[in-house]
Amino acid sequence: MAYWPPQLPKPQLSGYGIAPQAAFVRSDMDAGPARQRRRFTQAPTDITVELVVDQVQMAIFEAWFEHRIDSGAAWFDAPMLNGQGVTTAQCRFVEPWSAKPLGGGMHVVSARWETRDRPVMTDADLTAAGVV
Repeated sequence: MAYWPPQLPKPQLSGYGIAPQAAFVRSDMDAGPARQRRRFTQAPTDITVELVVDQVQMAIFEAWFEHRIDSGAAWFDAPMLNGQGVTTAQCRFVEPWSAKPLGGGMHVVSARWETRDRPVMTDADLTAAGVV
């Protein structure tokens, strides 16, 4: 398993987003309300990220992407901001990344990842928090 390089910054808040994919299927009825049922026990979550990197970090990112995660095809552990704070989750690229130069050797790298293990509170934690 590859890991997010410590030489690279964590994704920044601007441009960051979490979008869970539907774990259920919906069937419209001829009459009455639609029916829904759970289809998966674990649905992927899409994560959009942006990084501001300098020239050296950009070179590290490009080489890490190519050599350590097989041009984005392999899973890697990366920092993820969610309801639990910043945690580590297994991620992989959904599509190739893109970069825009900012000048002065700086770049903004944008990417879309997916995770299969988005950390969430356990049912016991939810009960302990007083949720009925």
